[in-house]
Amino acid sequence: MTEIIMGQVRFVLVTLCLGMVLMLGYDFWRFVRWVIPHHKMVVWAEDILYWSVMAVPAYAVFFIYNNGEIRWYGAAAVFLGALLYEKGISSVLRRFGWNHLEKPKRRLFQWISKVRRYFSVKKQIKKIRKRVCIRRKKALKSSDK
Repeated sequence: MTEIIMGQVRFVLVTLCLGMVLMLGYDFWRFVRWVIPHHKMVVWAEDILYWSVMAVPAYAVFFIYNNGEIRWYGAAAVFLGALLYEKGISSVLRRFGWNHLEKPKRRLFQWISKVRRYFSVKKQIKKIRKRVCIRRKKALKSSDK
């Protein structure tokens, strides 16, 4: 009898960890989206793909530990594990990422914008020089006559 109970306790613990691992993987995708902004349709497609791929390990856990039967307490444990991760570990990781990675990200984007501004200003200066040269040539021609 205790083996059956221990098997069910193990199943609940594994499904709790499964929920946490699923959300950890999703946090990775959120981090990638934070570093490299995506279009809404790309985010939507990534989400569909991610959760479709993650359904395989979830099914494997239910199949291995519970003979393929999806029990309500197993599904609740996956949800609870995801919720615990989201409210606990994930908030700390996001705060850490925001505090320690936002400053370098801002500096990188500022540097990129400075480089872009430099080249756009350089193009404008070339155009102005070209106009000034044309006007000088016209002024020289008109003064020679």
